[in-house]
This record gives sequence, structure tokens and C-alpha cells, in this order.
Amino acid sequence: MPLMPSPTKTSFPIRCAGMDVGSNALRLAIAEFRSPTQYEILERVRAPVRLGESVFKTQRIDPATMEAALDAFRSFRRKMEQHGVVVHRAVATSATREAKNRAAFLERVRSETGLDLELIQGTEEARLVALGVKTKISLERGLSMILDVGGGSSEIALVGHGEILIVESHDVGAVRLLDRAGKGSPEKLLKMIHATLRSARFPILDYFKRRKLQRLVGTGGNIETIATLASTNGAAKGSGSERPPTRVTVPRLRKLLSQLAKLSPAERVEHFGFKADRADVIVPAGAIFEYVATRVRAREIWVPFVGLVDGVLIDVAQAAGAEGMKQLEVSQTRNAAVAILKKYDPEPKHAQRVSTLAASLFDQLKPMHGLGKRDRLLLEIAALLHEVGNFIGPNGHHRHSFYIIAQTPILGLTDDELMIVANVARYHRKAPPDMSHEGYRDLSEGDRERVRVLAAILRVADALDHDHRQRVTAVRAKQRGSELRLKLRTRGDMTLDEWSVGDKGDLFQGEFGLKPVVSGRE
Repeated sequence: MPLMPSPTKTSFPIRCAGMDVGSNALRLAIAEFRSPTQYEILERVRAPVRLGESVFKTQRIDPATMEAALDAFRSFRRKMEQHGVVVHRAVATSATREAKNRAAFLERVRSETGLDLELIQGTEEARLVALGVKTKISLERGLSMILDVGGGSSEIALVGHGEILIVESHDVGAVRLLDRAGKGSPEKLLKMIHATLRSARFPILDYFKRRKLQRLVGTGGNIETIATLASTNGAAKGSGSERPPTRVTVPRLRKLLSQLAKLSPAERVEHFGFKADRADVIVPAGAIFEYVATRVRAREIWVPFVGLVDGVLIDVAQAAGAEGMKQLEVSQTRNAAVAILKKYDPEPKHAQRVSTLAASLFDQLKPMHGLGKRDRLLLEIAALLHEVGNFIGPNGHHRHSFYIIAQTPILGLTDDELMIVANVARYHRKAPPDMSHEGYRDLSEGDRERVRVLAAILRVADALDHDHRQRVTAVRAKQRGSELRLKLRTRGDMTLDEWSVGDKGDLFQGEFGLKPVVSGRE
């Protein structure tokens, strides 16, 4: 049965909402978009519900916190209805992701408020933050680093000439650091936080021992509060989320941290007007920014006053109304896959050629399979990574590929898409998809069908470079009766290609009802 692509087009102007279900607070932003890049914020709401406080101690969302979160979501839902929101996206980060009772929490949110929370990995969080940052700060020149410090984790994205190159996610966040540091005087806590940071591994920071960083960008409510404090000489009047970007010098940051560390959270509220749920975490968050800035030798931190919720808004608008606006994100996803390929395969030319041939076959067979652009991207990535399992060993390398891909977040892919890619890569050889296979069995029925179709195409593409010599540079496919005839643009003899396509064509014949055969040169 053909599978139909799912995107729905919506015309502008359109009202969208984004929700960030974080470890320290829940945030809602509602905006009217005149185009995928032009919008006006209509309302922002922050609910001080600290999911991470119980999760990082007990691995569960406690009953009182769950009820507070549900109350906040009901309020968010009413706000969305009042503003006439058409589309929305709600993302949940580390605290919800790590909670052992997350399934019960997600189900209660869905049944009692009608909202679907999407659990995202750190790589997706970093991508969304970068979308928001780009609306305020140009990242087109040189190397930029975006550091987003949340309650449970910190995401670091390295951006080169406007494209995300590397993403790292670390379970070092303000609430988690505060919990690890324990109790004691504020100054003692700061020393313990510094010790914790020095023991943490941030591989991406080593990249700048001999390289120059153009700019360090900081996001999150804590650095916004610090920036506001730095610019108003002692009166922190909120983040000023629609403010233009500002900069905080690293010496000024250190001085403020030293001043704040001498005060208790209650004294910070009294002296600076901090919110209670900001007063205790601002020092550990600031320490993370100071540590990273020192490691990369940054003199200042740019603060754009945007965050994850802004990126979610933009992503919603682009998905709803302008598929073409996602081209940059698609290219970044491909780049991320190529980076993983090169990490595991010192000779990536075979995988790159197979990916090109698979994409070509996908396009030519579109009338038969009915899949969309997103499925094409998943096929390309699966083709790029289908042999990374050789890094572990050649025997059963298709299964090794599955496990490596399934455990390696890829920028721009959802968890479900990552599992599709892992399964397609697994089935590039040997046994076809089967319900006895755990990774395949766990997919939805629609995703299982996608895997079968994409794996069938991948097997044929892989067969066309069986000897890993990239002799076949192009393929043209045409149906003739019960056969799919392949004309090849190739160098040298085609005997091996004919045998290999015949040997690996069973899955394709089963899915498409056509036997693939090499019929000559193009």
C-alpha cells in the first residue's frame, strides 16, 4: 500500500504557540506569523514549576509537582484558545525525559489538557535554540558557539557560517548542579560547583585550544537575568524577552558571581528583586557560563534574549506554512550524519555513493511508493550509515549498525525517525524485516511499512556498489512488465553489478512486485 506524506500547508498570517517544558519552569509563547520569519509575540507566560527538583533526586515527578504542572498546562490551553492559536508544539527536556513515571505524566497531560508533550533529545534542543538565536544575532561569519543552560542539562552548539556543525548535550544544569553541591554557605557552594565543572568532560571545548571563536552566545533565563543585572547596575527587572541583544563581559560576569555567591537566595530576592525560583539557581548557572567562556577564551557573552521556546515557535511556523524554509535544517541533518559516518568509517566514499544512488532510485520510484521528502531524507541518512557497524566488526555488522545509530542522536531527527533510520540500515543485508526483531517490532505499523520500502531501495543501491569502487555513477530505472530494468552509467564490466542486484533483489520484489535487473548501460 502506498504511504502518503503527512505535511499540512497553512497560509499566513497564522497564530502559533510553542511550549518549553523545562526542568526549572514551564514556558508558553504565542505569536502571529506574517511569514515563516516575520512574527510578533502576542504573549509569554512562565509557570515556576520545577520538575527537576524531584526528578533529579528520586527519578520521579512527585504528585504535588505533577498537579502544579497540570494546572499550568490547563492555563496554557486557555491562553491558546483565547488567542486563536492554529498550530502548536510542546517539547519536554531532561527532567521529563529522565522521570521513571514520565509515561503516566504524559498520559495525564494528554487526557486532562488535550496537549501532547514531545520528549526531545539534547541535539534537537540545541537545533531549536539555534533557530531562535538566528532571529536576533547573525551567525553567518566565523565560528560561533551557542551555550544554553537549563535546569537539568546544558546544550552546546558549534555554528560555522550559519550552519550547525557539532552539538553536545551534558547533564550539567543549574538545578542538577545545585542538588549535587548539597547544602552549605553560598560561597562554599560556589567552590563545590566549580569543582564539579572541572571534573565534567566537555570535549567540544578542547577544539578551541588552538582555534579562535568568533562569538559565544548564551541563552536561558539565568544569563538573561545576569545580563539585565549587568546593564542596570543592580536592578534586575526581568529578562526583557523582546529586548535587542546585549553583551556581558567575562570580568563583569565573574564580579557579579562573586557578589551573588556571598548572599543567600533570600538575600538575592531582597537585594535584586529576583524571583524565588531564580535566586537559588542563578549562581550555578552563571558558573557554567563563566567556566565555558574561560575554556574557549571568550572575552564576552552575547545574550539575545531568546531561548528554546522561540525556536519551537519558529519551527512550528515553518512546518505549518513553508516546507522550503526547512532546507537549511535538512542540510544540517545531512551534515550531522556525514560527521557520524566519518567518525566510524575512515573510507566513507562507498556509503556516500550508495546514498546518492538510493536517493535517485527513491525519486524515480515515487509513483510506486508515494512517500515524501522527509522519507527521502531518512533513506539518505540510513544509506550513509548502513555500514558503520563495521567499526565493531564485519560479522553481523548490519546489527551493529542498528545499535550504533539507535544510540546516536542525529541533529534534526525525532526519536521515531532515528529508529526508522536504524532499522533501514539494519536491513540493508541478510534477513528481511520480521516481527520477531525487537527494534522493528516496536515501530508503529506505518513506520514498519516505511522501513520495508526504504530498506528494499537501499538494498538495490548497495548492490550497485558491491565492490566499494564507485564504478556506477548513475542509474535509470524503468518498469517493463514484471521487471524493474536498471540502466547504469558505469566504468568497466557490469557482470558483478548484474549478480549483486539479483542477489539482493528479493526484498524489493516482495515490496514492489518487480524484479530488479541490470539491463545495460545508460
